[in-house]
Amino acid sequence: MIRKTRLFTPGPTPLHPAVQEAMARSIVHHRTDEFRGIFRSCTDGLKAFLKTSDDVLILACSGSGGMEAAVANVLSSGESMLALVAGNFGQRWVDIGRAHGMDVRVLEAEWGDAVAPERVAEALDRAPKIGGVFVQLSESSTGAAHDVRAIAEVVRRRPDTVLVVDAISGAGAMPLETSAWGVDVVVVGSQKALSLPPGLAFLSVSEKAWARIEKSTSPRFYFDLRRERKAQAGGESAFTPAIAHVAALEAALDHVASIGGVDALVENAATLAAITRAAARALSLPLVAPKAHGDALTALYPPEGIESAAVVKALKTEFASTVAGGQGRLKGKILRIAHLGYYDVTDILGLLGTLEIVLTRLGAKLELGRGLAAAEAEYLRSKT
Repeated sequence: MIRKTRLFTPGPTPLHPAVQEAMARSIVHHRTDEFRGIFRSCTDGLKAFLKTSDDVLILACSGSGGMEAAVANVLSSGESMLALVAGNFGQRWVDIGRAHGMDVRVLEAEWGDAVAPERVAEALDRAPKIGGVFVQLSESSTGAAHDVRAIAEVVRRRPDTVLVVDAISGAGAMPLETSAWGVDVVVVGSQKALSLPPGLAFLSVSEKAWARIEKSTSPRFYFDLRRERKAQAGGESAFTPAIAHVAALEAALDHVASIGGVDALVENAATLAAITRAAARALSLPLVAPKAHGDALTALYPPEGIESAAVVKALKTEFASTVAGGQGRLKGKILRIAHLGYYDVTDILGLLGTLEIVLTRLGAKLELGRGLAAAEAEYLRSKT
């Protein structure tokens, strides 16, 4: 059998061919007009991608580096922050805040659920000196989504509090209206919906957030967003950028524009998520986030008596397909299938078919084709 390697993880995601081609070009020097033109093109494209007129900065780091940059810049050491925790990546806000000496207040939800906006309002009423609310758009450890639009409505009524959103796996897979909703800082990673390798983080920053950044007394050097704002206004980064990644970013953003912009990516992910959920219901595979699910990925429990690690291994061994397992308290308990980025319906239907084969080989009692039939029916229903 021919075996094609396929990646179905929610980061990294498959590289778009235009990205691969751009990264294969000869490297240019980053202090030249040629590169400045590429860099400016990227910042303009990212503004369209995030639907904002605010500054968008490009950093050479992982998405977690972007998260740390957000915390270290909008808050001063010892200041209060509110972290919404509904999974492994919500906990990361807590860990970063504590590492920087912040007074971290936590609102928790069950993994697979989301923190309600009403709880955020109550917490801010109790502690009005909280400087920032930190949340995930897509909690990719569970597949759940927070109602960022409603949370933004709560936060923007408070002039001294900013909303910081980790949209690393959510941007380009779920609706996000950065300026219209009033989101102050959005953090995005390159290896998600934009189909780039890991290595870049992007931050949109509102004027409300800049006011806090200018007053912050937190120690900063590499992640000093004030320095980056000044440098990037001239088409350069403050330090040596990931040059090939930036060139590839321009190609990725050009591709997004060519298919109709970020809304087309979001619609694509929504379709793939809907057909996957339909197949899961038909196969009696419980969703980790049955009510608060997003569309960036689908997280599933395997049939009773079958370990998720065995499913992951079998898909990789027989079909060269890689899906993600669980993280944190869900490690070894779930499967996660990505929909964000460079996937199409054929990719997901193929994976669902091979998943049925693997589950059957592992002893699951299911009717072959039942999940596929449900996915196909959902696709036809959504596209009529």
